[in-house]
This record gives sequence, C-alpha cells and structure tokens, in this order.
Amino acid sequence: MANKLEDLLKLEGVVGCAAWKPMGKGKKPQIIDAKGEMMEHAVDMASAWCEFDLFTATQQCAIYERYIKQEKFYPADAIFIRGSEYSVIAVYSKNGDHMVSVFVANFAKPDFWKLTEEMMEVDAN
Repeated sequence: MANKLEDLLKLEGVVGCAAWKPMGKGKKPQIIDAKGEMMEHAVDMASAWCEFDLFTATQQCAIYERYIKQEKFYPADAIFIRGSEYSVIAVYSKNGDHMVSVFVANFAKPDFWKLTEEMMEVDAN
C-alpha cells in the first residue's frame, strides 16, 4: 500500500502526485507536498479544479439521493478528469483531513479503482 506520495510514483502510469488541505470556497488549497513531473502551477490548478469539482459532485449526490430516497453516492470520495493524454484523479484521504491527487498517462491504462484505494492510504503529515 502507498503510505507516502513517493509510493504513488511507483504505480503504473503515475507521473506526478500531490497532497493538499482543502480550504473551501473561494480560497486557494494549501499544498502540503508534490512529487514527480508536475510544475507548481499545475499542482495549484489541479488541486483547485479537483476540490471544486468534488465539492460540486458531493452536493449533486446529496440532492439526487434526497430525490430518489436511497443512499448510493453520497458522499463522493473521488473525482476523475480525463484529458487527451493525461488524466487527474483526486481523493479524500482515509482520515479526511487532506486530499491526494495523481496525474496519470492515459496510455498506461491504470486500474483506477485500485489506484484510488492506494491514494486514500497516503499520510501527508
């Protein structure tokens, strides 16, 4: 299991990873650490996208579940944004105090379910 960000870089297709503390609406996420082939502005941008998108998805899940009166998606734990060559994935850590993201090369076709489980184990403290 991946306990540190460096461990994620050993996984197939992962070219960069980062951890940050979610700061909420209108505030820049606090980057804890970043590793691999990610420039600082890419880390800032990706963490802000993922945090906002995951917040939005969580709210949509809550509304949907109230509407159908079943619990199936809330709370959303991860977000995946697929690009043409690379994709970014972000998850809340297992203890929920920080988020972890990875940039992956699409040609590697990683197992995203296994990857998110590994990401949730990362202790950024």
